[in-house]
Amino acid sequence: IMRFVTPFFFLKVIPLTKEIYLFSLGAVLLFSIAIIVFIENFYLLALSLACMGSFWSTLLPFAEIVALDTVKEKYGKARLYGSIGFIIIGLILGHIALTYGNLSIAYIGTIALTSIFGLVLAKEIKKTPKKRERPQGDFSIIKHWQFWVMAFFMQMSFGGLYNFFTIYEREHGVSLSTISWLWTFGVVAEIIMFIYQTKLIKSANLLLLIKISVGATTLRWLLLYSFPDTLEIVFFSQAFHALSLALYHTACISYIHTLYEDRALGQQFYLGIGYGLGAFAGSIISGIVYGESLFLWMSLFSFIGFLFILKTPTHKQTSY
Repeated sequence: IMRFVTPFFFLKVIPLTKEIYLFSLGAVLLFSIAIIVFIENFYLLALSLACMGSFWSTLLPFAEIVALDTVKEKYGKARLYGSIGFIIIGLILGHIALTYGNLSIAYIGTIALTSIFGLVLAKEIKKTPKKRERPQGDFSIIKHWQFWVMAFFMQMSFGGLYNFFTIYEREHGVSLSTISWLWTFGVVAEIIMFIYQTKLIKSANLLLLIKISVGATTLRWLLLYSFPDTLEIVFFSQAFHALSLALYHTACISYIHTLYEDRALGQQFYLGIGYGLGAFAGSIISGIVYGESLFLWMSLFSFIGFLFILKTPTHKQTSY
């Protein structure tokens, strides 16, 4: 929710500047520590999580902009390190005693390292004026509303995967060790796409790539609904992570790069509407509809997104 709410403050009140980035970096570290301190107090914990989420949603667009400005179409090769980190931390946590002390050390240590590299990244952020050079009203969500509706429904469809995939497969007789390999296989497919998608992003129509990714995601959920206990097909469906996450994400942020002059704000709204509001709605709805038809519902959501991206007008700069 904070990912969704925060961009509106920057649309109407505060410009996204390098100073805001540095302030947010310090705030993320502070509220990350607060989460550990207030772990047993629900209200203070919720407040700390909300504040950290808000400042995270301010940091991430800067990282995306620096990546696109410096490595351009090779963005995917930079982004794959996040996927590698996901696998590493999963393997580490799978082989240590999951005590409160160990988890706290791993968590704070990771946040501290992120903050250090965040300071290094700050050197690459261009100085931005404290006043916008053009009216804030020039940034329009309505003008490209089909794309934003698609982003919402696309991330809503991931609610079933991120919240219930392990439980869903476990209830269909798949062992936990096999499920861990299913997750890893999906991330490996994502990494491979990040490595080899450079030519696609550079030369292909970005809007077409988004359409392919959303369509493939609909097929992915249908396969999970139809064959939840057929391991070969479930592994095959996990390979679609290369399209529904890696290619989709890179194509979307590159597409937004061509739509808006205020690119940082565009990326912030992308994270807020999709990974914020869409992910929140998907989490809640997937819990409500959980059962044999879970991924049939998820395929419906992604298909709705697919219909909206089909209706998105072709932009004159659809190649990054």
